[in-house]
Amino acid sequence: MRIIIDLQGAQTESRFRGIGRYSLALAQAIARNAGAHEIWLALNGLFTDNVLDILQAFQGLIPTDRIRVFEVPGPVAEQDPHNFWRARAAEVVREHFLLSLKPDFVFVSSLFEGFVDDGVTSIGLLTTGKSTAVILYDLIPLLNAETYLQNEQIRHWYYRKLHFLKNAGLLLAISDYSRREAIEALNLPQDRVVNISTGVDDRFRPVNISTEQQITLRARYGLSRPFIMYTGGFDHRKNLERLITAYARLPDTLRREYQLVLIGRVSEVDKVRLQQVKNKVRLAADDVVLTGYIPDEDLLALYNMATLFVLPSWYEGFGLPALEAMACGVPTLGSNCTSIPEVIGWKEALFDPLNIDSIAAKITQALSDEEFRARLREHGIKQARKFSWDESARRVLDVFEQKIGENTRRVATAWVDLKREREKNYRKLVDAVARIPHNPSAPTETDLRQTAICIAHNLKVTDDIDRRRVLPERLNWRIEGPFDSSYSLALLNREIARALSQLGHKVVLHSTEGPGDFEPSPSFLESNPDIASLYTASHNLPPEEADIVSRNLYPPRVADMTGRFNLLHLYAWEESGFPLEWAESFNEHLQGITCLSRHVQKILTDAGVHIPMATSGCGVDHWERITATSPPPVLWKRFRFLHVSSCFPRKGVDVLLEAYGKAFSDKDDVTLIIKTFPNPHNNVRQLLAKFRATHEDYPDVVLIEDDLDAGTLKALYESCHVLVAPSRAEGFGLPLAEAMLSGLAVITTAWGGQLDFCTEETAWLIDYTFKYAQTHFGLFDSVWAEPDVDHLARTMRQVYEMPPSERSKRSARGRELLLNSFRWRNVAERVVASARSWSLMPPPPKPRIGWVTTWNTRCGIASYSAHLISNMPAEVTILASYTKAPTATDGPNVFRCWKAGDEDSLEELSRRIEEKDIDTVVVQFNYGFFNFDYFARFLRVQLDAGRTVVLTLHSTIDPEHVPHKKLSKLQEPLKRCHRILVHSVSDLNRLKALGLVENVTLFPHGIIDYTPVSHPGSTTRFTIASYGFFLPHKGLLELIEAVAMLRLEGFDVSLKMVNAEYPIPESAYLIQEAKKKIREFGISDFVKLTTNFLSDEDSLSLLADADLIVFPYQHTSESASGAVRYGLATGRPVAVTPLAIFDDVSPAVFYLPGFTPKEIAQGIKQLLLDIAADTEPIRAKKEVAKRWVKEHQYSRLGNRLYGMLCALRQGGAIIDPEI
Repeated sequence: MRIIIDLQGAQTESRFRGIGRYSLALAQAIARNAGAHEIWLALNGLFTDNVLDILQAFQGLIPTDRIRVFEVPGPVAEQDPHNFWRARAAEVVREHFLLSLKPDFVFVSSLFEGFVDDGVTSIGLLTTGKSTAVILYDLIPLLNAETYLQNEQIRHWYYRKLHFLKNAGLLLAISDYSRREAIEALNLPQDRVVNISTGVDDRFRPVNISTEQQITLRARYGLSRPFIMYTGGFDHRKNLERLITAYARLPDTLRREYQLVLIGRVSEVDKVRLQQVKNKVRLAADDVVLTGYIPDEDLLALYNMATLFVLPSWYEGFGLPALEAMACGVPTLGSNCTSIPEVIGWKEALFDPLNIDSIAAKITQALSDEEFRARLREHGIKQARKFSWDESARRVLDVFEQKIGENTRRVATAWVDLKREREKNYRKLVDAVARIPHNPSAPTETDLRQTAICIAHNLKVTDDIDRRRVLPERLNWRIEGPFDSSYSLALLNREIARALSQLGHKVVLHSTEGPGDFEPSPSFLESNPDIASLYTASHNLPPEEADIVSRNLYPPRVADMTGRFNLLHLYAWEESGFPLEWAESFNEHLQGITCLSRHVQKILTDAGVHIPMATSGCGVDHWERITATSPPPVLWKRFRFLHVSSCFPRKGVDVLLEAYGKAFSDKDDVTLIIKTFPNPHNNVRQLLAKFRATHEDYPDVVLIEDDLDAGTLKALYESCHVLVAPSRAEGFGLPLAEAMLSGLAVITTAWGGQLDFCTEETAWLIDYTFKYAQTHFGLFDSVWAEPDVDHLARTMRQVYEMPPSERSKRSARGRELLLNSFRWRNVAERVVASARSWSLMPPPPKPRIGWVTTWNTRCGIASYSAHLISNMPAEVTILASYTKAPTATDGPNVFRCWKAGDEDSLEELSRRIEEKDIDTVVVQFNYGFFNFDYFARFLRVQLDAGRTVVLTLHSTIDPEHVPHKKLSKLQEPLKRCHRILVHSVSDLNRLKALGLVENVTLFPHGIIDYTPVSHPGSTTRFTIASYGFFLPHKGLLELIEAVAMLRLEGFDVSLKMVNAEYPIPESAYLIQEAKKKIREFGISDFVKLTTNFLSDEDSLSLLADADLIVFPYQHTSESASGAVRYGLATGRPVAVTPLAIFDDVSPAVFYLPGFTPKEIAQGIKQLLLDIAADTEPIRAKKEVAKRWVKEHQYSRLGNRLYGMLCALRQGGAIIDPEI
């Protein structure tokens, strides 16, 4: 039986009262006594502050993957009429979530929630409610409406909840009194209301409180003498006015000896009310103490310190505090009405709660008569033993089992049935949302969007649960993709199909490609009968019936995969950039990906793919099945280099030809054989013609473009000595593996997927530098490795001159490695192991992110952090530096705990990380932020504690004026960081020089999400704008002079300078210099200077009506400019000076010819004329800039970074086999 416990009673304001204690304790007991039953917890995502506490409370009782958080639109508190629509939507969204978990019973720990906070409860909106049980605490408001339901809003809310209560199939009363009352008041059948009673936690027992602890507690809560204790709520039924008055009537000697201590969360209104009572009966200020809410450990201690406990309520559903007090051995008195006599169980301990003298007399007796007090204590301990949470839990489970026996239902397990049921339930939800009235409050666009996001989240959660199961020993595996040609993906698909079949699985092949399905080649099927049979079998195994559906096709179409468990297998990618749309689609529609190499897995991780991934490797032993025939009939020399590729630019054939020409001449007895095929990206003939034209003695090259059968190709390999593959990027590098298997030495670039088998022991690796990738994908911020031509030339010569026996040692080691770890059987076993692991893997917990940064200051890094964090779908703890001049009020998630500069040891920062239980630390680094010795120690502490550490380096150029601050000092801890994020290719190369490559990622600055205003263009005056802080390196004085030059030439231009003063003296001085120059040039009427710090919205508004935005920077060590992105966000043309700081935005900007005022003026003049003429280059640049801006919006980058953090945090759960 699957029981879903809605535990909001332990999340809402109720958690501070008995309801919260009851909800938590009973749920824990049900989990302890569940036996073979499945217990799940459902928690409300609007209460993020206590989810971790609940997870810890159920550690060892319920697997964490059975504790699920549902998302609902908020706020929903019904005391605010504006929340009406959201509250109704939240109800059906929650019910749909619970329904999707396929419970046998839903157990609601507290139904009457959601008036003052964001609790969401309902019963029977999407189902009948027969399989829902509710804890019934009491019906106090119903039976005392004149006290509790005078307010119309409260009354409407209460009766709505009462309607839901009547929809429940079972009411679980917490006392016999509550049960009888519900049956009578609600006219319910007796079998629908069951008394499950109540228990007391084992923590509540007699405990010796040390003198030291007592002194501490007395000081903490203002306790100056022995005390009478009460704990609970403060509403009218608790009868505290009479208790205070009764206390005032105690004999003076007793009252002076004992304080009255009232414990519990109390509102200001209730404080005032009780103070008025105290004043009326003339009690001293310290006679009655209100402690407020106290933690459980203090409550337990105060129970044990109390002389007497009193529960004066004139109405209780049970009276749990009295039971807790008795369990602690405190003499306990209580009212003689409702359920309290049932709890206390001794008439002598009771009083009339409506009679003040009766209360005072009983308290006086207990305080004055030691024998009576001893009997109270002895009776209380015995009475408390009669109540057990475990017994209450067993009653709950017994009644559920009985009801399930009466209402047996079929639960769908087949995927096709599950999908059908999910679609039906989803339609119910959509219809229910559509029926919600728009009065008194209609939904806003934000409400509708938020609701859709919540539904999507909940569907994803429940979908993952439905997909999880133990896979059978023999798998039904459907492989989808091309398989009928020499195309690399076709080879991978048919070979993995063969290998999986040989492992004993039922495998079928479905013919499809990125654009859609197609019929495989009849001649291929005829020549490959084993593959033909797998293809034929696919007609009898649709995706919905397969255990695994996996694809490898291009483009990687995944959104239409309909299997229960959908994978990409043997996935390959080369350059570092990856289409974010694909990454988002993978996260949404796939259950896992196996990658050809670690290189590919890193690329996907860096793109934000956070579903389970593993490196499976690629099989190569199909090459062993091929029998070499005869090589192609071509003439060649004694020593032969071989290159086999498409000759796409990323294959590096241009570098190869240049290096070959440097290393050899036509006098050398050597031939370079290039086996390729004609294609639009192949320009090898033109390259070869160019090198032959510029080198009279260019060495021998043979070009083979004919299609070769497998036997002839293998013979070609075996006729050569060395394979040279100076690739700029490889996903795996199958020709390199084929070469090693054929006994060839291999020379290749030291970056890419081939490094999984091409090492210093098995191949010759060529040095490189990172450069922006130039591929037909047109991705921004994507890099590849540019091989070092000279190093390649030297290596080719070295290997050429090497004795054959020496050369063959590495290729032999390479062959051994490949045949030991890269057989298709090895790969298939890894893919199967991954699938089996992932099919049971629960969703990982969200990373608990701590972000170390400047915050709410005039600092670009502070703005960068704020934009990224606001666009991440996660709660982030801001670990900010101290500041004397914050630009805004810090939010509740901001903790200032470190000081920028060289003095801070960062120990306070480390303590805060520990205190907030952060597991993922993101650090924004600038040279001036940290003392490097302390920072290195800080990083080691975090890494040693098992935290994921991600570092953003906003600069990588060691400052000359601070010689002791060099990144090389941080090399060791930097190597251990999970990721180092940088903003430019230059940063990548500087870190490479320090040996930092594998954990480094190019992560661009973002663009603020902004909808550009329509700009009709100036009919007369041309407006130039500048933006950013007013600092020396920004070139603002040069820009002023350039504008003056343009006006002298007769161009009607104006300058709008949106440049805020930075809080350093140099900035103020520069602003005065600017004003002076403006006056000297006589252009005051044409230059508007705005130097106050503006909001982003105001800044963008000022920039948006410019014709051209100019960033005339002079010199800087920064890696990238944040300011230029504001200019680009407006959609206006942007011009920059030719500096490396703008390299990462180069596709989207125009370049000025230089840095001087004259060069800046010349550049602006040409752009002015081109913009006016709307030339083709202007239009083309605008289109590219538009696409570039979209790709760099913080909304996309925030999601990408969050996905990366999730993937890195899940690293321990990702299968990473030794290959």
